[in-house]
Amino acid sequence: MTRCLDIHTHHSAPQPQAVVSASYEDFDPQEGQLYSLGIHPWTSYNKFTNDQWADFQIKASLPCVVAIGECGIDRLKGGPMYNQLLIFNRQVEISEKLKKPLIIHDVKAHEIVTGMKRDINPTQKWLVHGFRYKPTVAKMLTEQGIYLSFGEHFNEESLRNVPREKLLAETDESPLSIEQIIANLSATLGEDITELIAINTGNFLYGNNILTTDDEIEI
Repeated sequence: MTRCLDIHTHHSAPQPQAVVSASYEDFDPQEGQLYSLGIHPWTSYNKFTNDQWADFQIKASLPCVVAIGECGIDRLKGGPMYNQLLIFNRQVEISEKLKKPLIIHDVKAHEIVTGMKRDINPTQKWLVHGFRYKPTVAKMLTEQGIYLSFGEHFNEESLRNVPREKLLAETDESPLSIEQIIANLSATLGEDITELIAINTGNFLYGNNILTTDDEIEI
């Protein structure tokens, strides 16, 4: 039993406090590790066959996979926008079918992400990871019910203004530990948010069952 604090990391397993972001192409899960599984927009140059999508869904159905992603839209890098949209939308469908939340890579695509959120009206929670944008963008996303995850680098004013129930933390590729990152976020806010992050992470991953400060997420 351990408390899960890190919603998104690219560091190799074992990461007992983290959800490790894995790519569909080389997914090799380790026992006891939590994962998110996705097709990144940077790898969206080719269309996927029905057989590939079926294989993706089988892997994403594993109990160790607690979220779909990272997936999303990148206007600066990646495959043709048409491919990015198709692949992102298909992963949204799988997120809904498997009832697992969605971890989103959003680079200058906030209007697309929020527009899809409005149009699809998904039942599963959405999270934009590695959030660094201005408070106006934070407001745009959180008003659509989207969680924001903050890492080593962040906009301090956005952090102060994000609704606390939509706040998460991650290491991504940072050399800092999740404890150090949460300490930095706490220092900026002037409050200890470690328990808040644990509760929000539990709510994001496992639904609306509120965790108390004594609860833990079993890995």
